[in-house]
Amino acid sequence: MRHTATIILMIFSSWLIQVQDIDIFFLKYGVAKNDTIIYKRIIEFDKISKLFHVKDYFENGQIQMDAFYSSFDKNVKEGSQCNYRSNTKEGLYTTWYENGQVEHSATYKKGLVNGLSAFWYKNGIKESEENWLHGQLNGKVKYWTEQGELQFDLSFDHGLNQNPKDVQYRYLSYTPKEYNTDTLKKWPLIIYLHGGSRRGTDLVKLYADGIPDQLYRGREFPFIIIAPQCPEHIRWSTDNWFENLYKEVNEKYRIDTNRVYLTGFSLGGAGTWYIAAKYPDKFAAIAPMSGFTSHMDFIDNNIDMLINMPIWAFHGKIDNVVPFEETERIIKKLDGKNKDLRFSVEPEAGHWINWLIYPNQELYDWFLKYDKRSRIDK
Repeated sequence: MRHTATIILMIFSSWLIQVQDIDIFFLKYGVAKNDTIIYKRIIEFDKISKLFHVKDYFENGQIQMDAFYSSFDKNVKEGSQCNYRSNTKEGLYTTWYENGQVEHSATYKKGLVNGLSAFWYKNGIKESEENWLHGQLNGKVKYWTEQGELQFDLSFDHGLNQNPKDVQYRYLSYTPKEYNTDTLKKWPLIIYLHGGSRRGTDLVKLYADGIPDQLYRGREFPFIIIAPQCPEHIRWSTDNWFENLYKEVNEKYRIDTNRVYLTGFSLGGAGTWYIAAKYPDKFAAIAPMSGFTSHMDFIDNNIDMLINMPIWAFHGKIDNVVPFEETERIIKKLDGKNKDLRFSVEPEAGHWINWLIYPNQELYDWFLKYDKRSRIDK
């Protein structure tokens, strides 16, 4: 009997070998300058389901990721929000912190979050519960603070909050050196929208990159600059903040309302597309950078609002946080319709393309070419 069982086990093991390919190697992943994590990666390809079952482990042996993919490049390490062009999540996706606490769990269908998604803080407190439908928030969404206090209880439909609140966001402000010299002169305005990691209640966080970083370094601009801060967890499209901000800064500063420009990076890039499509009459030109555009139907449904808007869009070709195709898709919708459309693709740049753009002068000179009074609305 034992001999028979051994033969059956050998046959079963032989069958497993035939239907599964297993690859084990070590993946170096740069998380910051001079800072690299080495993951042990185990990949099993199931020849029946045609899925790659991928497990990544920290150097201490703790599992970091357990996921399924229908297509997979073993050399790519990408995050929960993004399916890099070579990697398509299919099924359950789970990640852990190095201390063993679950960080994130979600289900994907054809590369898009589909169903319940949840995040936890490193201390084990639940951070969020989100319902998704084909890559868009759809249904109940809740967010908690790190102390376990409910922060937001929202309801979404195809990416849009169904009960937006009228809110006032705090902001950084800058006026040119000559602002107080001529008390009658009105100045052009740049509104800058930060990325996701700068959300919160501490305005100092905004100085870490983008235009606020340039201000922190002492750079002078011929613009009034306003940089609002979005609360933790939510997007620039969640609540009604823009009209209140626009009214406040126009009452407080001498702004040339014919020369108002909007730009933003990552979360702020998506926000730039959204706010411009919602309030196209407010802007002389926009410059969205590396933002998601497919996370809500609103942008696609209102794309014609941007036909007469001067647009200079940016995206790194090897971005593995927000895929390059997120910007390319919208550009294709506007191509041939918008005569002032410009798309800069940096072939060797990843998500942090903002460090190639905002420190240089070209974008600011481009903004000043445009004035709403010279724009012909059709």
